[in-house]
Amino acid sequence: MKAEKEKQRLPNTIGTLIIFNSEQIVEGIRRRWLFGKSSNQSSIGEYQSSEYKAFKVGINPRAGGDVDLTLTGALGNGLIIKKSGGLKYEIISTDWKFDKISKKYGLEQFNLDERQLDELLDTLFYFALVEYLDNVYLI
Repeated sequence: MKAEKEKQRLPNTIGTLIIFNSEQIVEGIRRRWLFGKSSNQSSIGEYQSSEYKAFKVGINPRAGGDVDLTLTGALGNGLIIKKSGGLKYEIISTDWKFDKISKKYGLEQFNLDERQLDELLDTLFYFALVEYLDNVYLI
């Protein structure tokens, strides 16, 4: 009976862990952008103007001239995790450019890459399991 009660609490526990770790999660996305990488590890995109590309390489050579979504940092600084129902969460930016950027380069730019997702799931499952076991087997 106690185990069933704790099992029902797991979605809430996982949600709390996601929100608690949200800054670490979005920081991983910001770091990936600095290298011009999409969530599938390909390039986010290429600049149409060679002059602007040269300008961006001067500011951020790590992206190698690829789109990095980090001119002012406002888009990345505005990243938040928003619950969208059940165990579904989405990462968006509160920056005014979010809609324009997500339409131009795709909402997937705001997703975790495979490695980031694996690390997050490992963390979530570990802490959720520890809490579950603590609550079921400890008095």
